Amino acid sequence: MKYNKITPPVITLLVVIAAIVSHISIGSAQEMPYKWTGAYAGANLGAIWSGSQFTANNAVFLPNSSTYNASITGTDVNPGLQMGYLLQFQNNWVVGAEGDFTYASSNSHYQYNDTVWVGQYDRFTVNNNVQGSLRLRAGYAFDRFLPFITAGVSFANVGLRYNNELNDHYSKNTTQTGWVVGGGLEYGLLSNLSVRTEYLYTDYGNALNLNIHNLAAFADNSDGAGAQANLYSHVVRAAVNYRF
Repeated sequence: MKYNKITPPVITLLVVIAAIVSHISIGSAQEMPYKWTGAYAGANLGAIWSGSQFTANNAVFLPNSSTYNASITGTDVNPGLQMGYLLQFQNNWVVGAEGDFTYASSNSHYQYNDTVWVGQYDRFTVNNNVQGSLRLRAGYAFDRFLPFITAGVSFANVGLRYNNELNDHYSKNTTQTGWVVGGGLEYGLLSNLSVRTEYLYTDYGNALNLNIHNLAAFADNSDGAGAQANLYSHVVRAAVNYRF
């Protein structure tokens, strides 16, 4: 066999390539699937759109009909915290539970300004002050990717206010309970750190009632003298979780 001067470099190169391929293969084989089981806690930030179907009645309200009907909305930044626990099964289904608390601070307004007497107005404000939820989560893990759905019960501190140019003012705050559904996608950045995006819809059902019987020194004692407003919200947010 004829000896070629280029044979040693070629052999060396082939040995190096084989070693690299072998190292990559071993590393890939040793890489463990991402594990979602465990407790976690973190923070979230997003936007909230709060809406309300609003009605009000009083004989002294500015329009001739003395009745207001409107659909009003408000938008705000929505920071919050969450914590929960996930359990991953051998078939990669993941279930768990989560509680969260957010500072909604979203206000929806309705104001009627008199077109004849300048400066006269009726103003109503629906406040979504803070809200939280207790939810179940379920998803299917594609290694580090976890698409999921979620549903549960939600709580909100809700307020309804009325005021006018005569300094007549009424207000009421209460805690309401409703339901929440949504879904999202979570990604495992590190073994103990994940990020996600999600959407949640919440409906608080029964309207908040505010009695308004005396305006401009006139008493309207009819049963319908007052304002009613329900509350629902859409939330789109991102979150980061530290996994214990």
